Amino acid sequence: MAAEGRALTDRYRLLRRLGSGGSSNVHEAEDLALDRRVAVKLLAGGSDPAGTVEAERFRREAATLARVSSPYVVAVLDAGTDAAGTPFVVMELLDGVELDALVDTHGALPPDVAEAVAASICAGLAAVHEAGVVHRDVKPSNVMITRAGRVVLQDFGLARAVDNSPVTELGSVVGTPRYLPPETLRGASPRPAADLYGLGTCLYTMLSGRHPFAGEEEVAPIILQVVDKGLPRLTGTPGVPPRLAALADALTERDADLRPASAAEVLGRLATTVSAEPVRRLRSLVADCIRDQAVATISRPAEEAPAAPEDRTLTIQLPATGDREHPESITGLHTTAVPTTQVSWPTTSADGLPGGPPVGLSSSTQQMVMSGMTEAKATSRLREAVTLVHRGDLQEAVRILGTLARVCPISLGTAHPTTLAAQFWQAMCLSREGAGGEAVVLFSAVSERCEAERNSGRG
Repeated sequence: MAAEGRALTDRYRLLRRLGSGGSSNVHEAEDLALDRRVAVKLLAGGSDPAGTVEAERFRREAATLARVSSPYVVAVLDAGTDAAGTPFVVMELLDGVELDALVDTHGALPPDVAEAVAASICAGLAAVHEAGVVHRDVKPSNVMITRAGRVVLQDFGLARAVDNSPVTELGSVVGTPRYLPPETLRGASPRPAADLYGLGTCLYTMLSGRHPFAGEEEVAPIILQVVDKGLPRLTGTPGVPPRLAALADALTERDADLRPASAAEVLGRLATTVSAEPVRRLRSLVADCIRDQAVATISRPAEEAPAAPEDRTLTIQLPATGDREHPESITGLHTTAVPTTQVSWPTTSADGLPGGPPVGLSSSTQQMVMSGMTEAKATSRLREAVTLVHRGDLQEAVRILGTLARVCPISLGTAHPTTLAAQFWQAMCLSREGAGGEAVVLFSAVSERCEAERNSGRG
């Protein structure tokens, strides 16, 4: 298990864990040789990581990504193994929001914005397929949109070269059921048509403002509907341009042979010459989403915290017998998923300053919170957050400060200098992200607390 502050191969110093999922963890790191920030993806710990199926899949991700060169695909910068033999991949660090978060925040995107995003995803897929690679997991959460409006296809953990055998157990399908095409659920080898289906689900989500089968929580009914009936049609939906609705429907045809033949063909049906206005609005939507995420760290009470994400990647074990070409054979499904730990938190402190659970935190930060916040740890994290603010990395600073502002009142007290400093810097970030009203409220609360401490003789 790689610890924060440790340098991999004496070059990449891990700064903080950004997230985790499946069998890997992603860290922000400092490239000591080139003085830049990067993302380092490491295979999750184990006694012998080098010889596992996960390790082989992980190494293949680096190899397949290295074959692709496109501004619409996350760039691989380096790869290697640490001293314990754990493989890692170094990628560019993207600053923005995922497409699913953008839709969750704003609902259906303006059609011209949705078309511009779809064209960028499609251009990325064209480069991926030209390199002989199939992504296998195209979905809104694997599309990042940066503050500058750049659309980037990411997370190639399930990718494979077209001419290679899959790195999964025989008879299993890996992916997110609501975004997987019928042929993949039947056990067919993935082809570029499967990625085009994923593009169609992204276009469907952007134009409709909802995720496929959003009202269905159980996995088995989703799979049966995908295989038997297919994705609901968009044609005829009010507010959706017929041309884009028809394209989304064509991309998500149940029969892969009825979908467009290639990403290049799809690009020919999209507005690939994007005017400045959709890009400007896309940047504005991203900025609003980032601002709302920052505000959520102070304004969302515990009982309103979102449930576990719906689009978890599952391993679906197909039946050992039966005809996979017929949906009725897919009835003995077994799924595995990582359970979510629920933690109860007070929603506010005694003086009305923010309380409640840390929202949108990485796993490492949650573990830090649950293990208890010492004064030394809080001070260290505060310094780290202030450094991030000065560097302009407001998103990560907001996450750290949101944790401190919620937990320090409980662990250290509402009047503790670290508590007040964390809330002050949180307000600074809110102001810079455009949430001036919320920042003023928080500044005022901190100021009143400081004044009360001075009047009491304790300040």
